[in-house]
Amino acid sequence: MVRKNVFLAAVAVLFTVAVQHVGAQVNPADGRIPPEGQLRVRRFIGIGPRAREQAPFYQTNRGAAAKRAQDWHVVSVFYDTAPEWIEELLVQFHVLSELQDPVTKQKRYSLYKKSVRYVDIEKGNDHRAIVFLRPAAIKRFGEVVASAAVITLDGKVVNEQNETKIPMPPSWWSNPAVLDSPTLTVREGYLLNQIESPWALLNPDDYEVIK
Repeated sequence: MVRKNVFLAAVAVLFTVAVQHVGAQVNPADGRIPPEGQLRVRRFIGIGPRAREQAPFYQTNRGAAAKRAQDWHVVSVFYDTAPEWIEELLVQFHVLSELQDPVTKQKRYSLYKKSVRYVDIEKGNDHRAIVFLRPAAIKRFGEVVASAAVITLDGKVVNEQNETKIPMPPSWWSNPAVLDSPTLTVREGYLLNQIESPWALLNPDDYEVIK
């Protein structure tokens, strides 16, 4: 009888441990996706003809003839998300243009920066983070030769994208050798997010909410 009681007690202990173990496996807190696993970039478009788009044409009843739509430089990040919802996503865009001085023949560079915060991102594929460079900037300060996007989630950088058409050092957008160069000028206000651009009213449901 004593042996039987000991055996039953041992079985009870093992059963309790097994239940606790199963409970731990289904605990939602243990199944959370780490920041680096919550997002996957499908593609990045930062330079070249693929990054050029004509501004949308809006027809009005004013009767005045509209000028020909100009080409804007558009930097795009296409990405998928795994969680049901992401509270906030920060994308920092960096765009570099190059222009040769007609007198000195020296190359001058312009750096444009824009941080965009997206909120309430639902689980799904082909989300798009996007910024636009004004045509006047391209005409005046030269063609885009490098673009980058740094994606931050929960305070952690989870992805970096980069395209260049000229040799550049690693992480050129934060490299002192680039930022401290006397040939570089940082220009504010030229990069626009989607709601600041002529694309603001075009398919608004295709884009995430900007904070």
